[in-house]
Amino acid sequence: MQSYSKVTICWALAVVALLASASAQSPPRWKFKEGDSLNYVVERSAEGKVNLTGAEFAFKMGMAFDTTWLVKSVAADGTASVEQTVDRIQISMSSPLAGNVAYDSKSTDKPATGPVWTLLEPVVSGMLGQTFKVKISPLGKVTDIELPQKLVESFAKQRVGQNRQAGLGIGGNAFTERGVKELITRSVVPLPETTDKAVTWTQAFDNPIPFIGVQTAEIKYSLAGNEMVDGKKLLKISAVTELTFEPEENPRAELEITSQEGSSVVYFDAEGGRMIKSNGSQASSMEMSGPQELTQEIKETSSIRLGKSPDKPLADESKAPAK
Repeated sequence: MQSYSKVTICWALAVVALLASASAQSPPRWKFKEGDSLNYVVERSAEGKVNLTGAEFAFKMGMAFDTTWLVKSVAADGTASVEQTVDRIQISMSSPLAGNVAYDSKSTDKPATGPVWTLLEPVVSGMLGQTFKVKISPLGKVTDIELPQKLVESFAKQRVGQNRQAGLGIGGNAFTERGVKELITRSVVPLPETTDKAVTWTQAFDNPIPFIGVQTAEIKYSLAGNEMVDGKKLLKISAVTELTFEPEENPRAELEITSQEGSSVVYFDAEGGRMIKSNGSQASSMEMSGPQELTQEIKETSSIRLGKSPDKPLADESKAPAK
């Protein structure tokens, strides 16, 4: 009887251990298979106001990029070589300094002319229909970004996004080489090494401001459990963003970030090994003193989702001009 009880207890413990092992969640990973094709829409918008030595003006901007990811090959460690093609670009911009720009590559209507579009057009044409080559690891690390030659040539001729007073400060960085690479990197959510509830991990992006210094956005991620979305259990990842500024030696002006608040949430399909969607917002205020006094308040939003943009142009949703 005693021997039987010992066997029973050992068997029960083994079953418990087996069930515990089976129920333990594996760390989430991006999963790729050669030939896979995914469609993602990347959207960014910004609106705010600038006060330049007493003169105040508002601005508004929106951008949407429809992309196709084609997995060309997958290495033994799971790292995928991916070709990302930009299928459609939409831009809506309104500013007293920059004027109005409404562009949709799917439309036959010509976009508004003007100095801003003169700067943007070579870069937009260098992106549209072109293929970007990247490598993406199972942890979501993006490396070996290769820009299309047409875009490289346009960057060699243009200095888009560096003149913030021309009305591009709200999103002009997206049209620089650094900004395009950042946009690609941000479209792939990084993942944690473990599923420990207390685990956090970070990602940082630098934005140099010529003759002034470098602004850094550090994103801190954490796991927020599982959530049912459209009938499917998805892993929820929360993130907060902190902006910091490091002045360069002998800057031409001094910049101070006076307020900020940034957060985002990502929904990841751990079973399928892909991101379903993400949404984020960033509000900040800054002051610049030097040859001219400048204050800026800006609210930015961003989203990435599986699928394609609706036929309705982005410009239709933002026709009200900035004042």
